[in-house]
Amino acid sequence: MGEPRFIADAMLGDLARWLRMLGYDTIYAGNREDWWVLRQLDKEPDRILLTKDRGLCRRARRRGRRCIFIDGSSVEEYLLEVARGTGIRLGIDPDRSRCPACNGELARMYKPDIKGLVPQRVYEAYDEFWRCIRCGKVYWRGSHWRGIEETLIRVRSRLEEEG
Repeated sequence: MGEPRFIADAMLGDLARWLRMLGYDTIYAGNREDWWVLRQLDKEPDRILLTKDRGLCRRARRRGRRCIFIDGSSVEEYLLEVARGTGIRLGIDPDRSRCPACNGELARMYKPDIKGLVPQRVYEAYDEFWRCIRCGKVYWRGSHWRGIEETLIRVRSRLEEEG
């Protein structure tokens, strides 16, 4: 069995983005109705439903689908619950990451190839870039990177404390 793949319901858009950054194929259901989510699970039965909706979780389980009910109230708690339930890795490798916006795969780009696609100051300050092959967004390890790493350190620490 390969790495876990997820579908996150409308209340878990932040979690979907984080899982994508971690490299996990994650569909975000957005404003879609429960029936759409259940049908998607029927089409792709290996996906794990992540939801804050107890009723949706029960219906998915009755269909034989895996569901993790997310009870937390922060991204850290969400990640902790998913890690407990699936053993996901809690570290970001940009070469494995997916686009947080659209779930597309990211490709490492040569610096000259992204000139004009990012602000000049970003182009001058950074040397590593990745571009989504689906939506074209360009990513780099900017100032937000420290906050992302600090969040993941806290989640890993809490997981280790649980032993």
